[in-house]
Amino acid sequence: MALTVGPPFTVAGYLTTAPPDYDTECEATLYAADSLVGHAAFWRAYLTGPLGADRAADHALPVGAAERNEMDAVLDDPERWPAVPVRLAGDDRMWIVYRNFEGDAGLDFVRVSPDRPVQVHDLAQDCGSSSMTWADLLALAEVPDERLSWAQRFVLLLPLLEPQELPSDAGAVIDRALAGIGAANRAAVVAELLDALDWQTH
Repeated sequence: MALTVGPPFTVAGYLTTAPPDYDTECEATLYAADSLVGHAAFWRAYLTGPLGADRAADHALPVGAAERNEMDAVLDDPERWPAVPVRLAGDDRMWIVYRNFEGDAGLDFVRVSPDRPVQVHDLAQDCGSSSMTWADLLALAEVPDERLSWAQRFVLLLPLLEPQELPSDAGAVIDRALAGIGAANRAAVVAELLDALDWQTH
């Protein structure tokens, strides 16, 4: 499995600090990583990382140790921050950025709009804001996207869903999305997702 990311690019307003003193802000250099979503190892890492389905993911998306290690090395590379694009409504775009800054690594959801400043939601530190409802998530998953399927879009945006009471069919919808990314043992994954992300169904 040969994994590559690129080409490099920047997002206006998405900043980091530059060596040698790390006191000067500059636009972060990102590397387009949309090709990674074609690999089961990516989805395993995504389920275990931002979505917190640690126990069930290995059975849902079994990959060999070599594939897992290669994917982890790409996603955690401090020299090349991978960024997965998700098209939103209109001309908006979400970049899911693996912020591999030493001592401050995390996952940033960077929303770029032509008429608003860049918005950054850090899952770990809750920088910025995300008030995504279940209805918002379903609507965004349906946005036409030449690169990503409905299932891929749904799972990629799922970490932004705030803790809330979900409809009774939410588990079935999540199950359908997991099937779309090639996951097996989905009932266990759904249960772990609902528990890890503090959602409830009614």
